[in-house]
Amino acid sequence: MAISTALWKTINEERNRMKSALLLQSNDPELVNRGYHVALKLIPNVVRQMTVDQLTFFEANPAEIAKAATLALHIRAGADNRVEITKPKIVIPNLRNTGRTLADWLKAREILHRSLTGETVVLTDLFAFTGKELASTSLMPAFRPAGATNRMSIEWKMKMGEGVPYEEADIMRYKNSGGPKEPELYLLNRSPRPDTDTLGEHAKSPDDLVQVKGKLWVGLYGWSDADTLYAAITGKNLDTETWCWFPEDRLPGGKVASGDWDGGQAGFCWGYRGYCDPHGGARSAKKVSLRP
Repeated sequence: MAISTALWKTINEERNRMKSALLLQSNDPELVNRGYHVALKLIPNVVRQMTVDQLTFFEANPAEIAKAATLALHIRAGADNRVEITKPKIVIPNLRNTGRTLADWLKAREILHRSLTGETVVLTDLFAFTGKELASTSLMPAFRPAGATNRMSIEWKMKMGEGVPYEEADIMRYKNSGGPKEPELYLLNRSPRPDTDTLGEHAKSPDDLVQVKGKLWVGLYGWSDADTLYAAITGKNLDTETWCWFPEDRLPGGKVASGDWDGGQAGFCWGYRGYCDPHGGARSAKKVSLRP
């Protein structure tokens, strides 16, 4: 049955109202439980004044909970008895003068990590790179901190000033969407297009790609992270004229994730596992071992 324009308007108005409603006035047990879960890490009774928007912010930015508890976020009762939250400003680093070697790009990724999370990391201390890799001018990194999810990669894109990425399906539904227990780092070709042996006349379907021996393909998180760094350094984005399959990242029904950049935003779509197109390829990756 078709839904009238008036009904859609009513639905959207209610959705927007609920976003700013107090949790305890939502009559939604799941929302209230989520609020208490966050509040226990913050200030237990703050849930009485927390709105749905604020809950969404803290769930998407778990690192901000600790900052809020130590007054890096300022929480104070507003005149209407709600909680007013001033988010810390993200200072977007200028990485346009980054050098050409992988070692230079790793340092840029460290700066990016500190700006986005407030944490300091030294990637060459964490991972065992070879001298040849560090000197390479044709490789770029995709860094996945422990616990970093697909959703976090998108949140970081928006913190860098990018538009809200398009999701044809919730990116947390794909396989490999959850964060790893240990940090991971992958090396992939520093190219705006997928590997040449996966495009054009060499194009393969996702099912064919996973059958290629000796190949590890970059996933949704890795592509998103690499695209964020690539854009910060070069001012350009990956896959503006192509798209990249993530052959191992699949929905429960078998549809396969892909990513591209179109219309000023990153787009994460799904495709059929047996589908093949000359404009769609994949990026091979090497996983760098953690140091002992």
